[in-house]
Amino acid sequence: MLSVSPSEMPPFGMGRGDISVLLVDDEPDLLELTVGFLERELTAVETTTCTDPTEALGLLRTGAYDCVVSDYEMPGLTGLELLDAIQEADLEVPFILFTGKGSEEIASQAISAGVDEYLQKGGTEKYAVLANKIETLVKKHRAESQVQRAFLAIESAQEGIGIIDADGVYQYMNEAYAAVYNRERSELVGRHWDVLYSAEETERFYEDILPELEATGSWRGVSTGITKEGREVPERLVLTQMADGGHVCIVQDLTEEDEMKAELALKDRALDSLPFGLAILDATAEGVPFVYVNTGFEELTGYEADALVGATWERLEGEADGGTVAELERAVRTGETVARSVAVATADGTSVDTVLDLSPVTNETGTVVNVVAVLRRRGSKSVAAEASLDWLSGLAGVLSHDLKTPLTVARGNAELAQDLDDTSRLDPVHSALDRLEALIDDLSNVMAQGSLVEEPRPVDLAAAFRSWGDLEDGSSIEVVDTRRVLADERALDRLADNLVKNSLEHGGEGVRMRVGTLPDGFYFEDTGAGIPAAERDRVFKPGVSSKSNGTGLGLVSIRQIATAHGWSVTVTESAEGGARFEFTGVREPSE
Repeated sequence: MLSVSPSEMPPFGMGRGDISVLLVDDEPDLLELTVGFLERELTAVETTTCTDPTEALGLLRTGAYDCVVSDYEMPGLTGLELLDAIQEADLEVPFILFTGKGSEEIASQAISAGVDEYLQKGGTEKYAVLANKIETLVKKHRAESQVQRAFLAIESAQEGIGIIDADGVYQYMNEAYAAVYNRERSELVGRHWDVLYSAEETERFYEDILPELEATGSWRGVSTGITKEGREVPERLVLTQMADGGHVCIVQDLTEEDEMKAELALKDRALDSLPFGLAILDATAEGVPFVYVNTGFEELTGYEADALVGATWERLEGEADGGTVAELERAVRTGETVARSVAVATADGTSVDTVLDLSPVTNETGTVVNVVAVLRRRGSKSVAAEASLDWLSGLAGVLSHDLKTPLTVARGNAELAQDLDDTSRLDPVHSALDRLEALIDDLSNVMAQGSLVEEPRPVDLAAAFRSWGDLEDGSSIEVVDTRRVLADERALDRLADNLVKNSLEHGGEGVRMRVGTLPDGFYFEDTGAGIPAAERDRVFKPGVSSKSNGTGLGLVSIRQIATAHGWSVTVTESAEGGARFEFTGVREPSE
């Protein structure tokens, strides 16, 4: 057991050195005299006086006192009756009966009642004795309270704590210690520690662990215990030698920790097996630094994980990037996903063309706390495969949407030409059939090749939109500026058709449309009603439409065509409040 006296134990929350004493006596003059002598005899004392023992009980309930000094014979309550009331109230405070009416009978009653000290009043020399008794009792009470609090802390600790004597026998352990081995304390206290270990592990203790403990005074490491059922328990041990030859043992079950490590290792292996780069960034830290990157991200950028974790995206942003840091900050600020083409500056100083998806992660309050970044090499099999899967999942809808309009135009005008005997109605029929034939040929190639886009060639961007010519109802298309881009001409025509039809369908009568270039792409915008910010992430999903009878597939087709080219498309707001589509990552013929 511990061979340390209470006076030798370290402080346990004993911040103040003064002594607070409650003096109870129905004689005010004697109270004043007692206060004077105590302040002379004790270097740090605070006294509170009370002439009514009933009021004294109320003071004890509301204040903290280190000691009570009470007279015996008082009106209302005697000193022993006050003590009895204190005990019934579960107030733990040293109690001294300091009485002028002394007798063997009163002394016997006082001892039976549980007073800590009994002292008769007399000459002034009695006050020095009283001061000494107060100081001794307070020190003893504080030491006992200290030990009790320490014991309660050990009892409630989650770590297993045990005390083993010089013979190796458990003298004490908390419940957490016994629980490591799936046992009750009563099964282990009084037994030798080797009951919890195999013969091989016991031999290791005697040959390696205990000699080191005796030589250095402590040992810490990992061992293997045995449960009541015989199951092995990996454990972390901390042993500390005591002066009497025994030792204190702290034990922690590592089974749960090992399981957590195994689960994390599995997740790491799964993330490392992904055919693309994946990183997690901390949106709550300045600069939004990396906190995790998988093997794919390392291979794509050429940086080891240690070189990226803690760094910001600026390390990867090359001169040709075009503002990924700004896009990342926008994703954190708005909580919107971002998809764009990015020229990543690698560790060897070169640049690699990639497609980047930034997905903000929010907590339960809706605050963005992390950003998941998925990085793929542009033109890689993983990007092509994902584009193909996206396309296949919406193929039926794309066919329906892209083929239905020219069929409707042809059928309707043919019917009018027949009913009205108006051959001029056949011109739109021929145009629609030509367009339908081109779509069928193109989609047949798609089915055969598994791609929405054939080999891109230099194409004039404006030509895809100028083919619409004059529009009805006062609507118009303005080409602000143009450039030649690498694209599949027919696919670009279909993308333009879907953009224009979307504006005509949703923008209202007289909608104005504009086409222009961006540093790494182009935009298409209108003066219509626009797309609410909350819907912009959803508009490219099949079936999402702002009109009750709309299929919601036009924008799906737009995104599929853009993705198949390796472009990124985002939706924002035009200067007039309409919809604005921005296509980035678009290559020029000179690239």
